[in-house]
This record gives sequence, C-alpha cells and structure tokens, in this order.
Amino acid sequence: MKIEKLFRGVDYKALQMISDEIFGKNMEFDSRKVEAEDIFIALEGSITDGHEFISKAIENGAKTILVEKEVPLVEGIGYFLVKDLRKKMGIIASNFYNYPQDKLKIVGVTGTNGKTTTTYILESILGENKIARIGTVEYKIGEEVIPAPNTTPSSLEIIKICKKAIEKDIKYLVMEVSSHGLDIGRVDMLKFESAIFTNLTLDHLDYHKTMENYFLAKRKLFDLVKDKKNSIINIDDEYGKKYFQYTNGISYGSKETADIQGKIKRITREGQEVEIKIFDKTYSVNLKLLGRYNLYNLLGAIGAVKVLGIDDKEIIEKIDKIHGAPGRFQPVKTEADFTIIVDYAHTGDALENILKSINEFKTNRIITVFGCGGDRDKTKRPIMGRIAEKYSDIIVVTSDNPRTEEPSEIIKDITVGLEKDNHIIEVNREKAIEKAVKLARKDDIILIAGKGHENYQIIGREKIHFDDREEAIKAVNKLKK
Repeated sequence: MKIEKLFRGVDYKALQMISDEIFGKNMEFDSRKVEAEDIFIALEGSITDGHEFISKAIENGAKTILVEKEVPLVEGIGYFLVKDLRKKMGIIASNFYNYPQDKLKIVGVTGTNGKTTTTYILESILGENKIARIGTVEYKIGEEVIPAPNTTPSSLEIIKICKKAIEKDIKYLVMEVSSHGLDIGRVDMLKFESAIFTNLTLDHLDYHKTMENYFLAKRKLFDLVKDKKNSIINIDDEYGKKYFQYTNGISYGSKETADIQGKIKRITREGQEVEIKIFDKTYSVNLKLLGRYNLYNLLGAIGAVKVLGIDDKEIIEKIDKIHGAPGRFQPVKTEADFTIIVDYAHTGDALENILKSINEFKTNRIITVFGCGGDRDKTKRPIMGRIAEKYSDIIVVTSDNPRTEEPSEIIKDITVGLEKDNHIIEVNREKAIEKAVKLARKDDIILIAGKGHENYQIIGREKIHFDDREEAIKAVNKLKK
C-alpha cells in the first residue's frame, strides 16, 4: 500500500521514510500482538504509554511505527508522526483495510440503559449467526465470540471486526455506542443505516461533568446516520423529545402519537402479553423478557429493523424467540423456594425500572443486594440507596467494583439516601449475597444488582474472579447443608 493511501484524509509528518510503500498485513496498538512487517500504533494512554513499547513492537517484526510525539529512530524502520492519533486511527485503519464497514448495514444503539438488551433483540430478529454484534457483554462475529473489554471498542478494533464480518459474508453489524466512545471519536469513520436512542438518565458525570455535555455526546451518533430520519427515538424520554426534534426520525414509546407503540396487557413471572402498533398496523404478541423497560427495548429494535426493510410478519414471528442478554433480569437456577435474579442495573433509573417490574409480579418480599462502583459518578450513590429502599423490603448494601476507593466510604455515600432501618451493611459482596439468601423466605425475590454478566470484581487495580450468579448458587447450596 502506498503511504499516501494510508494517510488519505490525515495530516502526518514522515520522521523517517524507508519506502513509499507499506507491506504489512496488519495494524496493532498492542506490541504483544505485532507480527512480521505489521504497523504498530503507539498511543498515549492514561495508565500506559504505547511509545514505551516501540522497541518490543520492532523486536516482534514491526516495520512501520505511527507515533504521537518525537521518538528515537531505529535504522530501517519507518516512523510517521500523527497529531491526535487516537482520533485519527479510525480513518487510517479504514484506509489500510479498505473500508470494510461500508459493505455492512450498521445499526447503533445509544442511551444510559437498555443498549445491550436492544442489540440482543436485534440479533434475534435479524438472525443470530448472520450478524456481527459489538457491546458490553461480548463482541460476536457470526458464531465467533470475543471477550469485550469496552462497550465500544477502539476504532481499529471496530474496523477489524467489520473486516472479519465481510470475510464471513455477514450483512449486518449491530453495536452499542457509548457516550465516551462517541466523545473520543471511536465511531467517526462509520456510516449508520439507523441509530436507536433508549433513554438518558444520571450517569457518567464523572466524565461528562454535566447532563448537557452527556446529552450532546450522545447526539453525535445521529450525525453519523446516513439519513437522520432513520434515527429511532424514545419520545417518552425527556431528552428523547429533543433528539426527535433534532432528527425528525421514527418515534417509539407508549404514546398514541408514536410511530412504533407498545402497551402491556398482562404481566406474569414468565413474561408479558403486549400489544404493538407498527405504524398503522396492530399486533398482539407474547414477550418472554420480563420488565416494562424491555418492551421499550423491543420497540426501538422494531423501528431499526423496519428501516433495514424487514417486514412485519417476520418481526412478529421472531418476537416469541427473543432471548435476553446475560446478566439482564436473569433468573438464577437453584433448588430454593425463593427466586434469585441477577441484573446489571448500576444506575438509579435502571435499578428503579427493575424493582418496579419485580413489584408488579411479586407474591412476597423483595430483598435487594447492591453497591456502587468506585472511581465513578458519586452523585448517583444516595439516589440509588433511596430507590432500593423505596421498592425493597430489605436491602443489603455492599461493594460493587470499588476500584481504588475505600469500599466503606462508597457505602457511606449510599446510606446518605437511606431513611428507614430496613438495611444491612456488608462490605464483602460474597458475604452480602450469603446474608440475603439466609434471610430469604418462601416466594421471596432476591435481586442482586450492579454487576450482571461480569465475572470479575475490581478491587484496587486488581481484577479478581467474581460472578454474582455463581455466588448465589454457592450460597443456596451452603444453606442446604
């Protein structure tokens, strides 16, 4: 590939040019993955600096190095300086891999809550092994599953996923698009067929500082849709109304004026009977996903697949087969005479939604186990405490991923929102789950919230194995002995 083609649309400076062509097959920003003649991208990070690993990349065979700052030059290696390289990486990777994303129909999903489940619903409707999916739980390309370190991966990783998808004759890519990913330009090189907005509630203010900044970061997604009118907007959400004005897109919600409308007719422990209006036609369906908010997730997904040209008959037939995402309103199978549900709810709005849904079908008490993440938005902690107390009979306040914060200090912030004496404090999450199980009576429902699909806990800078579902089973088995 000619150097000019690699840097098309990007300003660069050749620090040392060996040839006007590049012969490598791959591009990497992790020096450990570099192979013969690969291009190595040295990125400055908040914890590590890729420039410190250039020698390792060269040792592994890199012949071309992209840098963000001047570095010592090694003979026989090409060096190119690109300012703001992290943001430009998507364009460079697109040039290198020949824009594979343009051969896919891409649907983006953004919002505080509901992104993951919405992508799983889209996958169920579009055909599980015929799409690529990017999100919080995992990245999936047809049948291939890759662990997900970030909700929205780096622009280079996205391009590589698109390339693999094309090689497997995949037609669709559905992806969660985080506000952080939008803000730092991870998806700037994509052209979306459609984009879904779920909701916007208090979260990530540690990063965005204000709700206005958070709102504007999310709005960037609609500027990347080929036709803004193909944006799918929840108009029951206050911020959704603003996005709808901005896009003049397709609306969904409970209101009669919505293009895609849903009403719940009956709720059981097995699911919900719902009536759905798709533009001017109405259908009665059974949705196996619990939770009123999952009806919203379904409606958003329906709007997007209509844009993709899927007919009503196919959509309605697929609804009965829809399955939820791991760790989202997920019942844990045990032999106990009470129910245990694990959910990722880690914002006030998500916690309120799931607790309201559980209250709609409970026959006895609700016991909620939850905490809040460390080194993250502190403003939501007392709010989550207040919500848990309002909708639960007993709450067990514990650690989530404390990271570098003192767990007891996080718990103190949560308890500021508590007014009743129906709470127990147990810093150790394993013991907190055990206590909830010991307290449970016949027909009680235990909600273990905050971590969902995660199989780890971050304490300090260490990531240890921890899975709420495993701990719940272990606690029940211990109780039986």
